[in-house]
Amino acid sequence: MKTYFTILCWIFLLLSVSSLTAAETLIVKTKAPHNREAVFRYRVPKGYDKTRREMYRVLVVFGGRNTDGKEDASGRMGWGEWCDANDIFLVAPGFKDDNYWDPKDWSGEALQKALIQLKKEYNVCTDKLLFYGYSAGSQASNLFPAWKPTMCRAWVSHACGVFHEPSSRMRSIPGLVTCGDADKARYVISRDFVEKSRRLGINIVWRSFPNLAHDVTDDSQKLARAFLLYYHLENKDDLIPGKAQKTRTSPVKFIGDDQEAVYYPAESAKAKNVLPEDRVEFPDQSIAEAWGKLDK
Repeated sequence: MKTYFTILCWIFLLLSVSSLTAAETLIVKTKAPHNREAVFRYRVPKGYDKTRREMYRVLVVFGGRNTDGKEDASGRMGWGEWCDANDIFLVAPGFKDDNYWDPKDWSGEALQKALIQLKKEYNVCTDKLLFYGYSAGSQASNLFPAWKPTMCRAWVSHACGVFHEPSSRMRSIPGLVTCGDADKARYVISRDFVEKSRRLGINIVWRSFPNLAHDVTDDSQKLARAFLLYYHLENKDDLIPGKAQKTRTSPVKFIGDDQEAVYYPAESAKAKNVLPEDRVEFPDQSIAEAWGKLDK
């Protein structure tokens, strides 16, 4: 019985890492004291076709504070399988200190240089990026899009403690903010950012998780992937060389009530009764389903 259990454990381990691919490395020289040679790890999606006319989208994943980017770029937490399924390159910066989450100082330019290097070897799109970040990385995943909105297609920040100041420049850049309500300081900061954004007509999709502290959960990952996938697929013209890039304005199809974690068809009477401070707007049911439960 013990041997049988050991075999099962090994099988589970092998299956759990089957989607992980060894990360490759790019080096960019900078003037930042602790990042003279900034490291970027990246993952090529399985099935990459160098002869394909359509470019490949890039997902930039910012991990926890001062991460080296190896595990994130290898595809952990399900991002490897997701990138393979959707023909997306995964890039994970390995920044350390030097206020790297603030792109205007040095790290934004470093990312752009890394993408140019990557473009020399692979058929990738160096703008209209997808950004995802958690913990300290969530600071970068919203500050980078605010620095240069044209380089971003959609962004996600989970358990974030620092946000950009909302402005009209970000109205066409979809954002998702998630946080556990037991992560008290970050929850308050996140909620405040969402409310400020909404007052400016910026629709931030917001989801809080009851009794969740400073952790990343399967539910938050599921929602992040549904959100990013929708905007990736809705804007495939980004990836066609020479085609004018346009941001599609998606109508609101569903309304969520953050207090109840339920959503309704946008034209329903129940949707109209959701309080403004608890109102979450969805352009597609795929995002709404990952966010909560339908109440007709």
